[in-house]
Amino acid sequence: MQAKVSFRLGAVIGTIIFVTVLVSYLSLGGQLTELLREASRRELHRDLLLNRQLLEEKPAGWLDADSADAWADRVGSALELRVTLIDLQGRVIGDSYIPAKKLAVLQNHRNRPEVDAALQKGYGEESRYSQTVKEQMLYMAVPVGRPKPRALLRFAKPLYDIGIFEKGIRKSIEQGLFFALFFSFVAGLLGAFFLARPLRNLAEIARKRLRDDLSGTIPVDRQDEIGMLARAFNTMSDEIKKMRRSEEWFRAVFSGIREAIIVTDAAGDIILVNPAASRIFRIEGAMFKSRPLRHLSDSRLEELFSRVNKSRLALIKEEMAFETTKGRRIMQISSMPVLQGERFDGTVFVLNDITKLRNLERVRRDFVSSVSHELRTPLTSIKGYTETLLEGAMHEPEHASAFLKIILQESEQLTALVNDVLDLSRIESGRIEYHFSAVDLRTVIAKSVDQLRLALEKKAIRLDVNIAGDLPQLHADCGYLEIVVRNLLDNAIKYVDREHGKIRISAFRNGDFVQLDVEDNGIGISKQDLGRIFERFYRVDKARSRELGGTGLGLAIVKHIVLAHKGHVEVRSRVSQGSVFSVLFPVAADSTVNRN
Repeated sequence: MQAKVSFRLGAVIGTIIFVTVLVSYLSLGGQLTELLREASRRELHRDLLLNRQLLEEKPAGWLDADSADAWADRVGSALELRVTLIDLQGRVIGDSYIPAKKLAVLQNHRNRPEVDAALQKGYGEESRYSQTVKEQMLYMAVPVGRPKPRALLRFAKPLYDIGIFEKGIRKSIEQGLFFALFFSFVAGLLGAFFLARPLRNLAEIARKRLRDDLSGTIPVDRQDEIGMLARAFNTMSDEIKKMRRSEEWFRAVFSGIREAIIVTDAAGDIILVNPAASRIFRIEGAMFKSRPLRHLSDSRLEELFSRVNKSRLALIKEEMAFETTKGRRIMQISSMPVLQGERFDGTVFVLNDITKLRNLERVRRDFVSSVSHELRTPLTSIKGYTETLLEGAMHEPEHASAFLKIILQESEQLTALVNDVLDLSRIESGRIEYHFSAVDLRTVIAKSVDQLRLALEKKAIRLDVNIAGDLPQLHADCGYLEIVVRNLLDNAIKYVDREHGKIRISAFRNGDFVQLDVEDNGIGISKQDLGRIFERFYRVDKARSRELGGTGLGLAIVKHIVLAHKGHVEVRSRVSQGSVFSVLFPVAADSTVNRN
């Protein structure tokens, strides 16, 4: 690029110099030719007038043919001119170029332009090719004689000398032009090299800018246009740096916003999306890129965007539910028009995902409704039996004892419910401080079985415990691990039949986890219930659960404890064939195998 700029600049400068020299040479050559012609003309005119004066002083006898031709020969030889004497009728009576014996056969010269002008005006001049002597000649003619003209004197000079001079000039010009061309380009290249030096600096900085290299500045030590250009280039580089920093800050802030932001232009096309919007609507490509509204993939949302953009009005927290890459989501949509003075440039849309908030509100409503329902049933029962006792049943021992047992059972149900609600609330809020250590699952299972042995024996349930001999220790909180095992075992006891119930507890290593399975042959769980089994207060058989003293919170507590241990819980079940609950806990880092 440097060589091209220097060469082009040198070629331009050299061409200008060469053309200037060429025009000067041509102009000078033309002027010299014109000066030569004028000098020859003046000299010829002076000789013509001088010889006319000499002829007018001669006696009249000089007009005879011999005297006239002899005089013409002498003067023509002396002046190296063609001298012609012509009488008033146009006959040639003397000519220095034509022998005397041929004068009679010469064409009449009366109609020659210079002869006619001399007779009419007293002087005639003409430049033409002579058919007589076969040369380009300059003719001048004047009348001779006083007071009346007696003849015409004509001088003619060949233009051959002037042509020779012109050829010499042209040859000199051609030789000079070659050297002028050579020196012009040499001078142009030298001048271009020095003139292009600051341009080369500019080009080098420009190449760095194209490679996103904003380092370096152009030294400014000139006050001419190149200096102004260098200062402007440095200023532009500083502005680019500022814009780059601003763009990086904007991109970082824009990318960090959790809400989906979509900007449309005046025509309604999407021109800007942040990463959150790209993930929700699967809008691929760069953040700054024009796209049509159909990329939103939802006709109702597309219609809303189009309507808001056309109305150019702000939209305040309008809720809409539609399908996204994360499933069906509820969005709260706000918008603000972008105005530049009176000109409308587009609209900024902010989509806030409030699905979790609405789900929490639904869960809160369901929780309040469920708790109210769970509390109402035992409280109603306690109130009814208490009123019955107060109305006189307390004096009937057989009835009073049964009523008080029911009141005690309902009170215990209420106590269990309140305790479970409080435990679940603490677990979900994260206020529980877990004390993790290496725990032997075998010991925890044995303790839970002992605590529930009475319930097992009461329903005559056959329990089978199968624990792998090489079972490693768990990384868990021992107390909350006991709650998990106890709740799973208690849940299995409640839903198996009396005398025909079977429960199997298995524990074995599964990769980096220890898996605990609690399997029963109870009533099982339908497919539509499997997805909700770990929700609070959700029961597969509500009547049976209340009858057995269940609160509907045990499995929800199990789920949150397992997740807090970075484990996993799942259930497999078929109606009337039983269920298998599986929980996985991570193996302790310094685990040792307990073979007791």
